[in-house]
Amino acid sequence: MRDLLPAVKHPSDCQLLFSRKARGLAHLRRWNGACDVSVAQHCVMACDHVSRRAAPYALIHDIEEDETGDLLTPVKLQMRQLGIWDRFEAEIVLPIRKSYTELAGLCWPWPTNVVAEVADIDQRLQVTEYRDAVDRDLVRGFVPRSIAPLSEYLLPWSPQKAEAQFLDRAQRLFPAWEG
Repeated sequence: MRDLLPAVKHPSDCQLLFSRKARGLAHLRRWNGACDVSVAQHCVMACDHVSRRAAPYALIHDIEEDETGDLLTPVKLQMRQLGIWDRFEAEIVLPIRKSYTELAGLCWPWPTNVVAEVADIDQRLQVTEYRDAVDRDLVRGFVPRSIAPLSEYLLPWSPQKAEAQFLDRAQRLFPAWEG
């Protein structure tokens, strides 16, 4: 498999790569564009609602989406039914996620309890976004899970704020940044 990242020789190279990711994710709207919440905001909110141990992983849990797009749950389910999701995940999603996990100075594979904690907040954020920020006329086939949304109302951030908040968390949480 090809290397997904250029060779990183200096911590500032790492920061530059994450800065590019932050900008891309800050301009990528969730729900395939049917929501004004960006992927960067979603990741920061996930980071802010989990334990300290899970926080850096939550920040990068959708790091590949500036390259793959934010696939809606019904699309992912259809891909699973067609038998193509496992290959897509194994050959595209996980190599990107692995590269950025290691670049951040985190453990790969992710610890099992971290995976569970991140999955839980991801689902809670999904139903919160659906409740507060999704244009339901543009979303078909989504059935909200019986998971409690966050109690606070979700307001979308500007791309500039989402990018800045993402980079702030990266600086504070990534071991490779000596945060």
